[in-house]
Amino acid sequence: MKNFPEMILKMLFGPLTLLLLTLGIANLVKSAEPSANASSLLAITLTDEVIKNAQITLETAGSVQIKTAMTFQGQVKLNTGRAAQVVPRLSGVVTEVRKDLGDAVKKDEVIAVIESRELANAKSDYIEAVNRLEFARISFAREEALSKQKISAKEDYLASGRALQEAELGKHLTGQKLRALGLDAAALSKLVVAPKGGKKWFIVSGQSLTRYEVRAAVDGLVIEKNVMLGQAVDEQTKLFVLADMSAVWVDAKVLAKDLNLLKVGQKTKVTSKNARLIGLGEVIYIGSRFDEKTQMGMVRVLLQNPEGKWRPGLFVSVNLLQENVSPPVAVSMEAIQVIGDRNALFVQIGKNFEVRPVKLGISDGRMVEILEGLSGGEQVVTQNSFAIKAEWLNRGGELK
Repeated sequence: MKNFPEMILKMLFGPLTLLLLTLGIANLVKSAEPSANASSLLAITLTDEVIKNAQITLETAGSVQIKTAMTFQGQVKLNTGRAAQVVPRLSGVVTEVRKDLGDAVKKDEVIAVIESRELANAKSDYIEAVNRLEFARISFAREEALSKQKISAKEDYLASGRALQEAELGKHLTGQKLRALGLDAAALSKLVVAPKGGKKWFIVSGQSLTRYEVRAAVDGLVIEKNVMLGQAVDEQTKLFVLADMSAVWVDAKVLAKDLNLLKVGQKTKVTSKNARLIGLGEVIYIGSRFDEKTQMGMVRVLLQNPEGKWRPGLFVSVNLLQENVSPPVAVSMEAIQVIGDRNALFVQIGKNFEVRPVKLGISDGRMVEILEGLSGGEQVVTQNSFAIKAEWLNRGGELK
């Protein structure tokens, strides 16, 4: 009964047919045996007959010309690098509003005025500290002279020196508080008037102690206004939003497979059919993360806007300008197989077909650049590489 299958075949096909079938099965078994040179199932060996029957074709990896071009949808965004929110640094009541929506502003230009009791208190403290310092200097000079003449006690001299140091610190601290509120050194110097004649004390100048001027932080346009006369405001109140609109951003979502076509610095053409606008932009940022749901990545284009016609919120089309690139190593897209979560291809080495994990570069949909994992001149399986992949996986092959 051991040779029962063979007896059945003899009865059905005869001795000659049985011999041919046996030889064919033997060849297939031989072709499916792992290569003696294969390491950890990273390669398999196939006979010429199997290669021919599977219609496997090869190509030589090398430099080819890849023409990059693609189109994706985007939206004009405010260039936050050239925008600023304007908030007061203290509380008070708005007494002047000098700018409205759409008005142009220059950096440091006064755009609103606030009357503030908080500012008056801070200025008063500074003026008092200036006079206290002047008094301490006069006292120290007198005690120093008396000490040299052996008239004054040493303790009095040391006490006047300590009082002078404390007065200097007081002036510095009150001055820094005003600097934090936006007053510069010139504004501080105008708070007091130096004594004239025989006077020894600084006196208050004619400058208002409550007046606080809100100034523009950047050149640009007023694109948002949230203030009116008589309004009570504090450090949390957003009075204006200013933006330099001479350049805007275009943010777009791009499929994962297309991100390899993009590089920082590439030129683009931006088009808006609704606004009938066409402009030139430049890729300035390519996102490093993908959206988990859409599997799309972010791309940002810098778009020059000297006339201010490109407005935030406008939907646009972004065309990557065609560029001919000749990477040193490239292969047909047919050669690429996805194994697990990695891209790979099969390289012929003698009778062996070795699996190679590779890192992909730019592509035009037909050819793809190989950044890592393959050298120029190697023979790569292109057509029907999936057949080798299937056989390799059946044998337990895996990429680690």
